[in-house]
Amino acid sequence: MIGYRVILVAALLASSATLPLGAQVPVAPRGKVPGVSPGKTIRPSPTLMPANPSPAAPSAPQAMPPTNQPTQAPVVPRAAVTPQALVTTPAVPPSVPAAPAAATGAFTAGLGLQPFLGGGDAARLEYARALARNLDSAAVSLVNLYRGTSGQPMAGATGPATLSGRERDRWTRCRDLYWDFTTFAAAAQSVRDGLPATSPLYRAAAALDTALDDIEALAECDNVASMISAPDRWVQWTEEYTGAARHFYADWYAQMREAHEKDRAFVIAFNATLPAGQGAIPVPPGLPRTPPYAGAGVR
Repeated sequence: MIGYRVILVAALLASSATLPLGAQVPVAPRGKVPGVSPGKTIRPSPTLMPANPSPAAPSAPQAMPPTNQPTQAPVVPRAAVTPQALVTTPAVPPSVPAAPAAATGAFTAGLGLQPFLGGGDAARLEYARALARNLDSAAVSLVNLYRGTSGQPMAGATGPATLSGRERDRWTRCRDLYWDFTTFAAAAQSVRDGLPATSPLYRAAAALDTALDDIEALAECDNVASMISAPDRWVQWTEEYTGAARHFYADWYAQMREAHEKDRAFVIAFNATLPAGQGAIPVPPGLPRTPPYAGAGVR
């Protein structure tokens, strides 16, 4: 029986070997999708990608910042800011006097002085020279400002609009000179301090300080200038303007001339104090006794 089965299997194998290849149909495997291999992702070959993407193709969206973090604003460069003091005030050696400075406040004619800030005798003398010259310049400027005027308040003035432009400008300029005059008393005091009490320059500075403190009518320039720039602050404008202007015209010149005379004496004492070889200050000419109004006699 066993020999018969062996003969039969051999016969079957021999007969299948003689069939054509087309008759051998393979059985498709189960559980697979044609064209797809499990566990792989299909991507085009890099060699088949175009060198430049099509313009119509949408670009990939950029990653947005997290919503809980604000987007940082672009940084705009700013120009370097230099403090004004570093631009306009050069370094001053201790031996050089303080340069003329603006008076206290916003109003000045450019002749005001800061008090003497200290230094040696040479620095004090140079500061005294600046004081004498600036005071004389301010006095002459006031005389020229009111030369040929009537010396009286404008009749019928009821407000700034009733004053001429020249009249308004005159009061404004007088106000600036007034504020410069207010610095000269402190300047004279700072020159006097540190000098021996027996020094002629000390006595001249003290007399100049006293005369400058006695100038009170110049303050009316500040009042009238305020009436012009801010008339609403003055309840009875006509009466207040008339009173201030009348006081100014009556007294300012005599008070200012007295301070100018003390300035001339200060220059004489200054020249006597100078060491040999240093240039003296020319003594300023004296001012007339009468104010510079139109029709006033000169004597």
